[in-house]
Amino acid sequence: MSSRRIRNHLLCFLAGISLAAAGGYALAAGGKTGSTTNPIYSIRPTGIGLPRIGMHGTTGAGDMVASLKSYHDSGRYENDLEAVGHRARNYLDRRVPRIRKQARRSCRRNAVKHCPKPKLAIVLDIDETSLSNYQSLQATDFTGATAALATSLFAATSPAVGPTLDLADDADRKGVSVFFITGRPEIQLVRDKTEENLTGAGYSDWAELILNPGDAGGTVAYKSGARAEIADDGYDIVVNMGDQDSDLKGGHAERAFKLPNPFYFIAD
Repeated sequence: MSSRRIRNHLLCFLAGISLAAAGGYALAAGGKTGSTTNPIYSIRPTGIGLPRIGMHGTTGAGDMVASLKSYHDSGRYENDLEAVGHRARNYLDRRVPRIRKQARRSCRRNAVKHCPKPKLAIVLDIDETSLSNYQSLQATDFTGATAALATSLFAATSPAVGPTLDLADDADRKGVSVFFITGRPEIQLVRDKTEENLTGAGYSDWAELILNPGDAGGTVAYKSGARAEIADDGYDIVVNMGDQDSDLKGGHAERAFKLPNPFYFIAD
């Protein structure tokens, strides 16, 4: 593929990334897996823009940069990540044995001799969910998210977001399949770099890495459609983890968990 075509694909991927005003809500209610809505747990949701990070009064661009760095460097960002990750792991720990127990009971009621093991899965976004691009973002004073994400993608050295890696490891130990669904474009070079970065950051044995084919509509339509295909393959998606509302809307998961991301906002 030509460098111009790769550039155009990346621009499409990054076009939805923007900075927005602070604001948000606490919890979005919804239905169960297979439905078009699902409960979303978050402590700092994006809502209509970026989550509040402790600023008061009139705020200018310079204040935002200082506040973003303070939020990250003070440890509050890591604490918030861990709070959501802990909630997700607890949910997974509770649900997996219950689902399997229910399946065994159903087999006994229906006199099924060879009871199939339920196919369970978690779905993870990549940028600011599975991998952290903070170093590239802060290098631009958070004014060049588009360029920062492209830089991180091709460097393929972004570290893991710790609580998400813990969740993936927990799922693997339980025999729960791990799927990645990302807005990164379906280009072989991008796929190769993404797999290289995930492996280097400590992720292993995932079931599938799904990249955006570019013809699936908006982010919500693409990601919820990809989850629907996973469900159609017989999987019960127990946990869906992302850093944007658009990672989580559209259902086809039992429970969704939103990590904080005050650094950029991706529209639906």
